[in-house]
Amino acid sequence: MDLLRHLDLFVTVAEEGHFGRAATRLGMTQPPLSQGVKRLESELGVVLLTRNARVVRLTRAGADLLPAARALLDDAAALRARAADHARPQPALRLGVVPQVGAALAASLAAAAGPRSALVTAPTTHLVDALDAGQLDVAVVRHPAVLGSLTAGAVTGLPTVALVPASFAATRVTLRSLTGLPLAVPPRTHAPAAHDLLLDTLVERGWDPPTVTAADDRAALALVASGQAVALTADPALSAPGVRRIDVGPLPLWVRPVWRDPAPDTLAAITAVLRAAS
Repeated sequence: MDLLRHLDLFVTVAEEGHFGRAATRLGMTQPPLSQGVKRLESELGVVLLTRNARVVRLTRAGADLLPAARALLDDAAALRARAADHARPQPALRLGVVPQVGAALAASLAAAAGPRSALVTAPTTHLVDALDAGQLDVAVVRHPAVLGSLTAGAVTGLPTVALVPASFAATRVTLRSLTGLPLAVPPRTHAPAAHDLLLDTLVERGWDPPTVTAADDRAALALVASGQAVALTADPALSAPGVRRIDVGPLPLWVRPVWRDPAPDTLAAITAVLRAAS
């Protein structure tokens, strides 16, 4: 006997309180439904339901066993769902990238990771934690960063430009000429060492701007478009009406691949994409 199938018949009749309605809900006729419940009662050795022409009631044993029957059906459904998850093709490689690299480069990195790769975009600290937890295979993070026991590849500098309000009047733009507006930067907690290195580098080059926190590049772009800040970006597609992209000289976004144990050819492909973008 298919116990789960017969328990489903019993539970449905108990919930509907009527064999006819239960049969309609189950997509079957009433006689085999009634026979199925009787077979379950015979198998269990107890009467589960009392019947008359108009109503079905639970016996004491039926009321006692109904929650257990529901629990078994729920557990069986959960088991099938978990099995289905395992049956689906798993990603060949789980790749993480920082959002500052931009959508186009992220897509190129995912393509280099191979077919069926899964891409996650997150701040450096989140990616490092995910690698530590075994949730990612390789990530492209900002440099420098605290990496613990992870293995890191070569550092690559991605070219950046400044985003300034379109009303910005300077004819010859340098870092020093941007004085007057704060610099929109991601939260320091996203990549503390890289955040500090950027600000120290700007000071060395004669610009010590106040900063305003922007959760992501879109938030930074909105601040620039509204005339409230300037921003630096390595994303060649990041722009909007009211925003100018200007070259302020070499000030790269430093990134590097970090991993646990991916295939060497995959690492080589990811490194090649980063090198080509530098």
